[in-house]
Amino acid sequence: MRNTLKTFGSVAALGVATLTMTGSIAFGQSVVKDSANVTMFGADAAFTLPKGDMYFGATLSDPRGGVSGKGTDGDMSMGIGFGNPITSLGFELDLNVTGLEPFGDSGNFTLKTSRALLMRPNHVVFGSAAVSNLAAWGDSNVGNERWNATISGLTQIEGADLIHPFMWTVGYGSDAVLSTAGSSLTEEGWFAGVGIGVTETFGMSVSATENQYNVGVGVRVPGIEGLNVSYGVNDITDHMDRKQQMLTLTYSLNDVFGGF
Repeated sequence: MRNTLKTFGSVAALGVATLTMTGSIAFGQSVVKDSANVTMFGADAAFTLPKGDMYFGATLSDPRGGVSGKGTDGDMSMGIGFGNPITSLGFELDLNVTGLEPFGDSGNFTLKTSRALLMRPNHVVFGSAAVSNLAAWGDSNVGNERWNATISGLTQIEGADLIHPFMWTVGYGSDAVLSTAGSSLTEEGWFAGVGIGVTETFGMSVSATENQYNVGVGVRVPGIEGLNVSYGVNDITDHMDRKQQMLTLTYSLNDVFGGF
């Protein structure tokens, strides 16, 4: 039950570290303001979870693999952060369960490391390298390990009452690009994306590979700390015959083990 459009890691993991970064990086400003909810859909970002932080995610996709008439599919994931990317290296380990019928019959791990490349008062840049489909089982075991390298930046647009975080990301991966329309075959290639926080609870993003575009939105659920919902469409123009809707629910926890 692998989703061929999710070419790297877990969709649930893509936005969690980014959302956390907006709270953990103090942008220089004379007056403290609330920050809008930035999000990223369809492209990896170079941020990792702070050490001791965890997330749990569930994703519903339709149609399965982006193939019309295949019905819906589901994935679950969880991840935890280690280390410190500002002073040394940050690490994130994700467990991705891609088989839900029956539950747990397919899955893999993703290991990612990140490092701060630039730390300015209003702009930070991070770099990361990651390997996914590690220790795969079930249907996921038919594929090889996948890798990518990513550079991402986070800056801000200061509004009258709210800080609007703006994030960009660009990377290169082993299985980042669908190679043939109507096929599940992938190849090495580039991906990129931008995202912006619009309100305290709402953000939007656009991402692309060399031959498809993805659009998504993210919502921070009011009154429930750490709960986020995202919705997006992969291959929104159906250029690669893999147009697919995705709905993700993510819950994150801070300093679960005392920031070990």
